[in-house]
Amino acid sequence: MKTLYLDCFAGIAGDMLIGALLGLLPSPERFRAEMRRLTLLPEDSYELVIERGMKNGIAGTNFDVRTHEHHPHRGLHEIEGIIGGSTLSDRVRRESLRAFALLAEAEAQVHGTTPDRIHFHEAGAIDSIIDIVGTFILMDFLGWPRVISSPINTGSGTVHCAHGVLPVPAPATEVLLHGLPVFAEGDPMERTTPTGALLIGMLADGFGPIPP
Repeated sequence: MKTLYLDCFAGIAGDMLIGALLGLLPSPERFRAEMRRLTLLPEDSYELVIERGMKNGIAGTNFDVRTHEHHPHRGLHEIEGIIGGSTLSDRVRRESLRAFALLAEAEAQVHGTTPDRIHFHEAGAIDSIIDIVGTFILMDFLGWPRVISSPINTGSGTVHCAHGVLPVPAPATEVLLHGLPVFAEGDPMERTTPTGALLIGMLADGFGPIPP
């Protein structure tokens, strides 16, 4: 079995992970085609930006989602309808639905309510649906390799969100990172997002240095 090693020295977010995984594919066109199988998410409501870029002299793949709607609040049931009504593979649909159920549980714990009453803010926007579903699409393309991760850099300081100014890691991120090895290093900023914490928690089979 192939092993995918994630070095989270700078944290992890959904777009960071997708950019890294896209770098393992010969062309992004297969990914674009598969994303169109989210048929209940209108194609004219978003644009996938996939481009080669440079940072500090190092080449890599940059991934971004440009949305053409104001980030709406979506409930878990609505998101389940979008994913469940797609023509994606069974495993991608199943893992994506499980991811949003876990995210709803974390948000419910933070807000003192139940998952069915949660209305996602940033996480319910188109870009985060694409980040979560897109990650599982790419894992499917790669044959679901074993995943080992380094400890995760959470960052520090504060972050502005729909609920005001919150400490880093944000409350939902903290819940999703529970039990995982973390550290805080570098300039104060949010280095691990709720989506990133969710995905690493679901995908990683173990944590530590790169294996032989």
